[in-house]
Amino acid sequence: MTNQLFKNAKEALINAAKDAKHPFRYFTMATIGINKSPRLRTVVLREVKEDLTLKIFTDKRSKKVTHIKENNNVCLLFFDHNKMLQLKVDGKAYLEQDEKTIEEIWKQIRIGSKKDYLTTQEPGAKIKDPEMIEYLDTSNHFAIVHIIPSKIEYLELKKEKHIRALFSKEENTWEGSFIVP
Repeated sequence: MTNQLFKNAKEALINAAKDAKHPFRYFTMATIGINKSPRLRTVVLREVKEDLTLKIFTDKRSKKVTHIKENNNVCLLFFDHNKMLQLKVDGKAYLEQDEKTIEEIWKQIRIGSKKDYLTTQEPGAKIKDPEMIEYLDTSNHFAIVHIIPSKIEYLELKKEKHIRALFSKEENTWEGSFIVP
């Protein structure tokens, strides 16, 4: 039965990357800050490959990029309120290094969304007025983060009995077992 749960989790993640209204589309990503404290933020799931590598976009000046460079262990939390399904994903994050790949994806981003990567000041910088943000004309700070999962914890909250399972990637295969909710 754990095979079906893994299949459900995988299907939900793949669908979330394709469907802007899917509950897993926006999820929480945790990194380890330079001072060793966890840092959380909401990010957008952009793609999920068949091997479950996940992709997000970010500003390369963001704190999450600094954290990933220092310690690439990340934890992701997805929650579907309608199905009462939670997935916790542990993995390693890597920045895309191929400039051609970055440029190709940049071309596909809607013009309105590109503004997120065009600010002259880095994310988190203090400003006096949100209307006074300045944007670059000829360059950008767009980056792609890939997350390779190593563990997926599945938790389905039910009225009678919750169902919880842990999936671990051993070499290139996923092994699953039920765990106490």
